[in-house]
Amino acid sequence: MVFRTDECKGEINRQSRGIVPDRNRMYWDSFKQLKLPVPPLDKQSRIVFGVVERFLPLTTTINSLRTEITLLHEYRTRLIADVVTGKLDVRDFARTLPVDIAEEAAELASSELGDDEFSDSDDELADELAGEPA
Repeated sequence: MVFRTDECKGEINRQSRGIVPDRNRMYWDSFKQLKLPVPPLDKQSRIVFGVVERFLPLTTTINSLRTEITLLHEYRTRLIADVVTGKLDVRDFARTLPVDIAEEAAELASSELGDDEFSDSDDELADELAGEPA
């Protein structure tokens, strides 16, 4: 924001060189000579402390949510692995699902695998999930 102040724009124009104002250039030797307003160190410290203090609850919440998301991803991965390896039997639960949800799951599996990779055994599994005999 400091570079947008009239004082700063004037200082930049004084240090810049060019044929016309729209084509001015500022080289490093001129740039390092710019005089910019900087608050005293104690005021800078108070500003930083105020910002940190004000956003601490938000930062804590964000960190907590990131941890929760990571744990949910790990739980999802473990749950999928347990179902795929047969450590967790979901057939009884799948029978309680409405047919349209089971069909939607089968369609989703088909679209993720691609039609070429969706075998007859996958069709049987989808029918079983939908509660239909194979």
